[in-house]
Amino acid sequence: MKRPGAFAYARSLALVLSVPLVSLAAAAAGCAPGSTAPAPYSSGSSGSATGAASGTSSGSAGQAGATSGDAGPGPIASATPQGVAIFSAASTCSGGPSVGPSPLRRISRVEYNDMVRDLLGDTTLPASNFVSESPLGQGVNFYTNTYTTVQSTLVPQQYLETAETLAATAVGSTNTLQNLVGCSGAQQNDTCAQTFIDSFANRAFRGQYDSTESQALFQIYSTTKATFDFATGIQAVITAVLTSPRFLFVLEFGQPGSAGAPVLLTADELATRLSLFLWRSIPDTTLLNDASSGMLATTAGIASEVTRMIQDSKAESALNDFATQWMQLENTASATKDTQFGNWNAQLASDLQQETLQTFYHEVAVENSKSGATLTELLTSNESYVNTNLAKFYGVSGGDDSWNTKTNVNPSGVNIRAGVLTQGAVMATQAHTSLPSPVLRGKLVREQVLCDAIPDPPAAVNGVPIPPPPASVPAGQTTNEEYAAHVNNPVCAGCHTYMDPIGFTFANFDATGAYQATDINGMTDAGAGPPIDAGGSIVAFGTGELASATVNGPVDLATQLASATQVQECYTLQQFRYALGRLESTADACSLEQAFQAFSAQGALNLQQVLIAIAQSDSFRYRNSETAGRTCQ
Repeated sequence: MKRPGAFAYARSLALVLSVPLVSLAAAAAGCAPGSTAPAPYSSGSSGSATGAASGTSSGSAGQAGATSGDAGPGPIASATPQGVAIFSAASTCSGGPSVGPSPLRRISRVEYNDMVRDLLGDTTLPASNFVSESPLGQGVNFYTNTYTTVQSTLVPQQYLETAETLAATAVGSTNTLQNLVGCSGAQQNDTCAQTFIDSFANRAFRGQYDSTESQALFQIYSTTKATFDFATGIQAVITAVLTSPRFLFVLEFGQPGSAGAPVLLTADELATRLSLFLWRSIPDTTLLNDASSGMLATTAGIASEVTRMIQDSKAESALNDFATQWMQLENTASATKDTQFGNWNAQLASDLQQETLQTFYHEVAVENSKSGATLTELLTSNESYVNTNLAKFYGVSGGDDSWNTKTNVNPSGVNIRAGVLTQGAVMATQAHTSLPSPVLRGKLVREQVLCDAIPDPPAAVNGVPIPPPPASVPAGQTTNEEYAAHVNNPVCAGCHTYMDPIGFTFANFDATGAYQATDINGMTDAGAGPPIDAGGSIVAFGTGELASATVNGPVDLATQLASATQVQECYTLQQFRYALGRLESTADACSLEQAFQAFSAQGALNLQQVLIAIAQSDSFRYRNSETAGRTCQ
């Protein structure tokens, strides 16, 4: 039991290392090269009330469980997503490295959770209720703290209170303290404390740790211990480390380089980029040792390291994070449906989300070690990882509650499901409580699979507010017929032409993602729904982009998408955005083109190869020539 006042005392000492977070984060707006005073960017906040009302929102405004972004962070000026057009800017890739802006960013909630798991063994996901991140840009569903400032005291308060709780828990019992510091009884002395401090802080600061930090942290420990005891001294150190900018921010200074030229990252900084990309956590001892040995100085060494890291169990968290954001599944587990869907419940929703995550994880990390899973397989396979509950939902036999066996998810005589886009989680999330939404489903494909950004809908047209999406359709009419009004209305067609005809191809999936042979929403008094027409099309969004006059259902859509160069380029770009936590710029064109060429070499499209290629690229290994933190300083 700690003495009264010890907690508050440890807090005051822990802040010795911490620059006031509000000031530092606000200044970070100017740390991006060429940045000006912070200003809102076009996509606005992480949610869109008007989009939800019109039926054109992404279906994932913010991330589940998070405090609203309006309570703390505010968007700052960011680049405009270029989409696959950036690949055409790589016509000549010669000369020295070319690298886009390298803005300072705070770690994400997923990264915070994974880091304290690996540092303290804490699995309570303490950051889940932190203020949410902001999307990278218009039509880009990856949420980061790259283009976000801290505008209130809530964010620092959450960091501090969580650090205090984690620190108190870590030293809360004799056993937990002993397991943490590696010594017990009379051995819990200054020597043990110094060893723990240096090891713990070096890992938490991701190799950016020197004698200055060591002395400051030991002073915190010594002062606290003198007033209280060994355990409280360690508690104060943990609190200080977890509230330090060196922990909360991804700091990259790079090796000394020529003025005006991209700067090669230090070995520890490159190791950190790899660990954040592939694990969403801190580097392990092997990665830091490989960095110091020079292994990461060669592309072959990077390839070997990526392969090792993907096989580590920690990769599952990052792969789940990517799949969740890529397919917009943040709110799937909490989705609700009307009572007419008697099979829908929280367990089914959770299992559906788990299916998509398990499928993506196995395709990238497990199947790759055997036969080399590809993007084509991810987008077109009729097999998936389902448990017995989902086998019943899909109307098929089998299912594996250990999530380790593939199952054909097409009922006998029905060829309707092909790849991740037709999985129940994706279809149910991109739907409303009663009706499936061709708009949401088409928008998902357009933005996440084709990398085309659809503008947010206006609040009103000619002074008339946009009505909410329909909750029902007239008897004898299909959902697609009801939504066709969007495309047929010249005021709405400018955007809906690019989304709805794609979404029409998913008409055989109801609002829960279950298969329907006829449209149950237009059921007549006779108890029969009208026949479904799942025909659609793909309208080219820009010059040279994918177009298809006829798409006959979801299997045909998946097949056409998988073979399209635009889709393959888009997947490369999405992994690039996720890896670096920022948007692409023209300066990244050569890195992206080289990564795409490695990914698509001889039609391979190996899902693990694209991760290796991105990690080997100049944009990943270098930062821009801006002096890190210059504007902040």
